[in-house]
Amino acid sequence: MTELLYFTIIGLCIGGGYALVALGISTLFNGTGVLNFAQGDIVMVAALFVAVRTTGGGGYLAGFLEATAVVLVASVLLGLLFVRPAIARRRDIDLIIVGTIGVSTVLANLANNVLGSETYRLTSPVTAQAIRLESFSISFDYIAILLAAGLLMAAFFVFYKRTDIGLQMRAMSADVDAARLSGVQIARLTVVGWVFAGIVGVFAGVLLGTVLLVSASMGVALTISGFAAAMIGGLRHPYGAVVGGVIIGLAENYAAGYLNTATRQAIAPLIIMAVLLVLPQGILAGRGIKARVV
Repeated sequence: MTELLYFTIIGLCIGGGYALVALGISTLFNGTGVLNFAQGDIVMVAALFVAVRTTGGGGYLAGFLEATAVVLVASVLLGLLFVRPAIARRRDIDLIIVGTIGVSTVLANLANNVLGSETYRLTSPVTAQAIRLESFSISFDYIAILLAAGLLMAAFFVFYKRTDIGLQMRAMSADVDAARLSGVQIARLTVVGWVFAGIVGVFAGVLLGTVLLVSASMGVALTISGFAAAMIGGLRHPYGAVVGGVIIGLAENYAAGYLNTATRQAIAPLIIMAVLLVLPQGILAGRGIKARVV
């Protein structure tokens, strides 16, 4: 029973990190229509940057701030270079989606060449602290993921429902043409969507990096887990990222704990295929969000 409780707690905490990855994917998709296959690599860049800085003797907070600056600059450039022209022409959105795969490859190669190909374990200020659960030990890093994910989700909900920019992004999500005719600055908000995805990616990276192995090759697995979580809740339902992330986190940890690592790695791809076959709109389908026309 203690073992089950341990796997459940760990699964919930890691699921919180996956929910942040999924939130970045879902928010950008709703705001721009782009399926960002580079979201996992944005998370990777943040995690690897901080890991390299702390390994070299730098501080965790300084590394976090520097990683945030790097990712924000990259997010603005991506928004300006890729999304804004697509919104203006409206017919190139498929090419931009494919382009994010290229962005993923570029980020992975740049990280490998600039930050190195070594594998790291990111150490945070709370890594040494732990909670004992009989024979098991739960690092505060796991608890930090759950708490930070909860706070970020709450901030996102307030932003999405209470701010002018959030309301305009919801209008874009419902109908781009109607939002444009209402005076919404589509291009500007598209860049805002990329910046938001970058900010969420930084937090996901520095949090998940404390409990996962960090390397330049980790982006693909994070993208798959993020997509699986987003699809479970429904790509058009950012709130579903929470549900999806928790389901993925629990399923992976139960598989790793009671079966083996190979089964754990197959969980996210299997869930993606199952959702596509059984419930392609996600479990939150039918909650009244109108399909977006791009």
